[in-house]
Amino acid sequence: MCESLHKNFCKWYSITQNLSAILNRPVENIPKYSRKPENGKSLPMKRLLTFLPILVGLSFQFLLLAPAAAETPRYPLSFNWTVTQASKYLFQGIDYSNGNPVAQPQIGFGYKNVSFTSWFNYDQEEHQFDEIDLYLQSSWAIEKLSLAPGYAYFNYPNREGWEPSQELYIDISYDTFLSPTFSPHYDVDRGQGAYLTFGLGHELETSLGSFGLGAKIFYQSNYYEVTGFPSAQFSGKYSYSKGSFSISPSISHFLTWNNGDFRDDSRVPETWLFSLDIAQSF
Repeated sequence: MCESLHKNFCKWYSITQNLSAILNRPVENIPKYSRKPENGKSLPMKRLLTFLPILVGLSFQFLLLAPAAAETPRYPLSFNWTVTQASKYLFQGIDYSNGNPVAQPQIGFGYKNVSFTSWFNYDQEEHQFDEIDLYLQSSWAIEKLSLAPGYAYFNYPNREGWEPSQELYIDISYDTFLSPTFSPHYDVDRGQGAYLTFGLGHELETSLGSFGLGAKIFYQSNYYEVTGFPSAQFSGKYSYSKGSFSISPSISHFLTWNNGDFRDDSRVPETWLFSLDIAQSF
């Protein structure tokens, strides 16, 4: 076991050293992105490349520390879908649908620990889709720690002035009291910044279903040139499952306060969100 881990570590170390050597070479001839953000600054490819060794290194470490093959699910292929009916579309408490109700279908495919998900937002007042998100993600578990690095692509049809963008992210959770989660996202394209989500929650399982309470706080760091805490979310949720189907109504309140760039006229209004999820996985 020790010899195997030692050999794998040596392989990983050699790979990361080679990557570092490649990335440290002059990059003057590397082409830049053709897209430009609103402030007119172009994004050099070098910025994206600096994240590659991090993701590759994490992936190799996860491979070395992943559970043995005996823990692999019996059926490596998976499929799931979810339809969410919501009173509005909120991102970190910011209203993206002008108060209009929305439907948000989602379809996901998985093979072992790799998944591909497509997510859509349909504005029910405008009668049109105005956002399509694509996610490619891998998931790993090390005892009670869960790690899910991924890539996301965002497209905004029917939204004038909204340009497509891309993100690198990792979702981290730990199976302990209050189930803490941490999810940093970095926009490598239009947003040129990061946004973070910290969460705590607890679920109570009963014969009638599960009841959950949760809290999240959101932070943005130079995300589209904005920095600060847009809101904090406090939510309650009920889930009932029957076979492969589940239904989950929820209610959330978004609390806001003056801070950073989110102050005075730029402060996010406090609001409520009501939603209903219907899902199936197999």
